[in-house]
Amino acid sequence: MDTKLLSLSSTIDRKLKASTSPAIDTELKDAAQLEQRLATPPSVSFLQRHQVFSKFSKGEAVSEVTTRDLLKKQELEATRRLEGAPPGNIEFIFKGGTTDMALIQVRKLYKDKWWVESFVVEKEKTIGEMRIIGNDTVNFDTQCKLIEIIPLAQKPFVIKKTVALRDEKGEFLGTSITEETHMISTSKIVFETKKGESCNLWIGELVNIGTDTITVQPTNISSTN
Repeated sequence: MDTKLLSLSSTIDRKLKASTSPAIDTELKDAAQLEQRLATPPSVSFLQRHQVFSKFSKGEAVSEVTTRDLLKKQELEATRRLEGAPPGNIEFIFKGGTTDMALIQVRKLYKDKWWVESFVVEKEKTIGEMRIIGNDTVNFDTQCKLIEIIPLAQKPFVIKKTVALRDEKGEFLGTSITEETHMISTSKIVFETKKGESCNLWIGELVNIGTDTITVQPTNISSTN
C-alpha cells in the first residue's frame, strides 16, 4: 500500500513540474478596460422627486432619502431678527419645491427667541402648524394658505451700468448710470393671507407677518457693472 501511494505521489509531482500554465493574453484587455474606467465619468444618480417630497403611511418603511430625513433635525435659533425687518412675531421663506409641494421655512418669535422649523406644504394647505420642540409647544401657524407653486417663472433682473459721457470733441464730461432689465428663470409661489389677499413670493424672499400687516422683503435683483 505504501509503495502504491509513493508511486502515485511521484507521478503527480512529475506532472505538476512538467505542466505549464496556459498563456492568457489579458494585459492589453485589462489596460483597455482600465483606460475606459479612468476616462469615463461616473453616471449621474438623480434624486427622485417622490422620494424627497412624499406622504408617509403609518408603519411605512423607507430606506431612501425622504422628507422625514430632511426635516428630522429640528432647528432652534436664538438669533436676532433680520435687520430692517418690520415688526412681527412670525415670518417665512420659500426654499424650493415641486409643482405640487413647497418647502417653506417658518420662523417664530417665542420666549424672546427665534425658533425655526421647515414644512413641506401642499397647495390649498396652511403654511406652518404646531410643533413640539423639547418641552415647548410652538405655534408656527402663519395663517397664510399656499395657493400655487410655479417651479419655473420669469423674474426681472436689473443690471445697472456706468456709462462715460463725452462731448463732441471726445472730452470726458462725467458718468451716468443706466439700467437694463433682463429676465431670469426661478421659482415662486402664490399664497393667500388671512384677509384673502394674494401675494407672490419668489424663492429666497422673506415674508414678515405683523399684527395687521404682511411685508415681503424681496431679494436683491440688481447687479452693477
